[in-house]
Amino acid sequence: MENDKPITIKAARGIRAKLWRNANRNGEWFSVSISRVYKDDAGEFQDSQSFSRDDLLHIAYVAQKAFDHIVTTDNADKS
Repeated sequence: MENDKPITIKAARGIRAKLWRNANRNGEWFSVSISRVYKDDAGEFQDSQSFSRDDLLHIAYVAQKAFDHIVTTDNADKS
């Protein structure tokens, strides 16, 4: 693989999607994780997979952007 760092897509309210490019002898694929980033009481950044009602449209936004990136990359790789 070219790069073992994720591609990160960010939205408002600390919502982000991380795309990981994976490969094995059967081919390549992406995996996606969606999380909310926040600072705890000590000022340290934390990730959460728990979301509020107000996060839902931001989740949809990063999910759509992640999908678009995967489809565009997949189509470019096949050209």
